[in-house]
Amino acid sequence: MGYSRVSILALALLCGSAFAQVPSDKWEYEAPYLDQMLYLHSLINYSHDLQWQYDWERRQLADNAFRIKTGSVTSKELLTDIDLNINQPLNDKWRFMGSFRRTGLRQRPNVEERLMLGFEYSVFDSSAIYLTINPEYSKEFLDIAAGYTLYRDDREQYVRVGVLFEDVNYQTKTDNGGISDQDPVSLQWLVRLALPNEWYLYSQGEVGSGFERAYPDETLSLDLSRHDQQRNTALLRVSRATQDGTAWSAWLEWYEFNELKEFRQPGFDYDYENSQLIVAVEHARVLRERHRLRFLAHYVDQLADSVGFNEHTYDRSDVLGGAFYEYLWPNSSATFGYGFGQPDIAYRAPDPTDNYDIDKYRDKIMVGWRYAFSDDAQIYISVAHEVSAKGFGGGAIRYQMFF
Repeated sequence: MGYSRVSILALALLCGSAFAQVPSDKWEYEAPYLDQMLYLHSLINYSHDLQWQYDWERRQLADNAFRIKTGSVTSKELLTDIDLNINQPLNDKWRFMGSFRRTGLRQRPNVEERLMLGFEYSVFDSSAIYLTINPEYSKEFLDIAAGYTLYRDDREQYVRVGVLFEDVNYQTKTDNGGISDQDPVSLQWLVRLALPNEWYLYSQGEVGSGFERAYPDETLSLDLSRHDQQRNTALLRVSRATQDGTAWSAWLEWYEFNELKEFRQPGFDYDYENSQLIVAVEHARVLRERHRLRFLAHYVDQLADSVGFNEHTYDRSDVLGGAFYEYLWPNSSATFGYGFGQPDIAYRAPDPTDNYDIDKYRDKIMVGWRYAFSDDAQIYISVAHEVSAKGFGGGAIRYQMFF
């Protein structure tokens, strides 16, 4: 693997503004409730194949790896996820390491992006320490992560634990007079370990304190007087994949977001929370070498509420399912699938005319085509039709490679 391949890390990041404006009537946190209502897009129609996910977890620290999935969620918006891992040996002790993550909304407050670059140094035969930073344009948003990784099986089993220090220069480099009452520090982990009978445990997460900031100087911060924010996420999965094409996966994902903002103008203060829990089971198997079946069932529970500006409560639960048939050729396949969702949504606000309930059954049929360039690179293209809503269900492209 040549060092020139690392040039893919030239992916750019958008820098956030140091100044905050008062929220408008069309509040960004509420837009996903309806505009991106259908979880079918991200969890079923646009999700990575079960075998793809298993290979990603197995090889993400052993090889350089890249994957992307993108597809329509509205007539004007795409849900796009990007994952990039660089594990480039430099000599017998040093590795260049980097990662880029971009996660689409999924009824969450905002798109999440992070680029981290740095080095890993081997301290024993099967472990290493690492240090990475995010090369932000604005020095106030510079992050530093450091930690320790233990490897087995040529880096296909691993335990990585680290600490992320976010916005380490915020108080000295910001130009809006912000004072940090609490600096954001998070515990990060990434784990893949073998279990009996060819099962594997996989977990990743980031849990931290969040930040608390005050802006006492009105001349430097015209609108905002206080800003607190905390975001936590954790994933736990058990998976099994065999040589005959049979695969199982069961997983839990937890997400929590909280933001408080206080403004100098009255009437705009808010305390917003959004928590989600996903429980899922997936299964795939190959019959007579040419026929592959894949089944999945997901349950999603979400509660979001705001106290103050745009006061409301959004309570949602979804039961989701899908069944897919795939006809296999040596290097490609064709897929026909059916996915459904039964949401139970209740939105409540002080003005009763703003309230709504949604419990309509939603489903879609999907056709797709997969092509394997090699054992290390595959692409998948699909289109869907909304059956109950009688409309175009969106197109999607997924691509995954190791290099």
